[in-house]
Amino acid sequence: MTTKSTVLIVGGTGAQGAVITKILSETNKYSILVFTRSTTSVHARELAALPNVELVLSKTDAGYDLDAFYETAKRADAVFVNTDGFALGEMAETFWGIRLFETSARAGVKHLIYSGLDSNGKASGYDPELYVGHYEGKARVQEWIKAQGTDSPMAWTILRSGPYAESLHEHLRPRFTPDGTAVFALPIGDEGEIPFVGLEDFGRYVDWALSHRDEANGQDIGLAVEFASLSRLAAAYTAVTGKPATWKSIPAKDWNNVAWAKLPNQGATKVGYMSISNPNALNLSYDQNFTHWFNLYKSRILKRDFDLLDRILPGRDSSIEGWMRRVGYTGEPKTVLRSTQNPGRAD
Repeated sequence: MTTKSTVLIVGGTGAQGAVITKILSETNKYSILVFTRSTTSVHARELAALPNVELVLSKTDAGYDLDAFYETAKRADAVFVNTDGFALGEMAETFWGIRLFETSARAGVKHLIYSGLDSNGKASGYDPELYVGHYEGKARVQEWIKAQGTDSPMAWTILRSGPYAESLHEHLRPRFTPDGTAVFALPIGDEGEIPFVGLEDFGRYVDWALSHRDEANGQDIGLAVEFASLSRLAAAYTAVTGKPATWKSIPAKDWNNVAWAKLPNQGATKVGYMSISNPNALNLSYDQNFTHWFNLYKSRILKRDFDLLDRILPGRDSSIEGWMRRVGYTGEPKTVLRSTQNPGRAD
């Protein structure tokens, strides 16, 4: 019998981590440890029912229980880390990303995979209108990881994500006119493009990195299905469903007013408020953060190496139309992301 590799997953009960856990479980190649603050939540119980999955309790309400993490990491060959910037706030996410890396190395972990996001600072000349807090919190961790070099005893891989394609079921989904036309309305202008990432393929990229440690070591890989404009979304919807669709660019404030209506101070609520009660210790409001987020997609400065993605994952979803066909997309609302159940979280 082949001994299974043990993988510790941080953020396993979030939307991203849950799908990755399921994909890794299906391969039957790994023993999976999911680090979670609750072993009795609905999402935790769903994961515990999967083959080869064990839940490990983190006994803290904010941040991470480093003692418990260290003891668990000593059992693991690899660690996958996805910290939640919406729960932690930008500054705390940078701190915890570095500490989890350091603690993993101390525990003797052979490979750390960091779930990252794009840094746009250098590319934009540090334009404040493109400053996205939940991106930059992770981006600083990525720069620190890369500064460690690749000759460390612990290999590392960065997989940069983006808006989940599954968000098209929820806060990025179309609205319907009385005659049934789907209207994709987002504040990205006529030429803006979004690098959507499908969560199931994300899980397969993680499996690739775990299975090809030497090749994956030191790689910083941006993931995406494709860069999709509003017109591309509407055309894909019609091609898949045979139903009419259109699109329009709307002001960011109109999108924010709907998206954050249930937060304590609506869009003025600071990102990270669930962990840090003093708003002066936090940076951007939800309105500011997501206005800049859409500005980033309007700027079209983000890049992806699609030839590399095709080589790593032959048969990946390579168009938003292909993703829609595979999942049977209709544009109707469907609960996928944790943000739908708790509007302060956007994992």
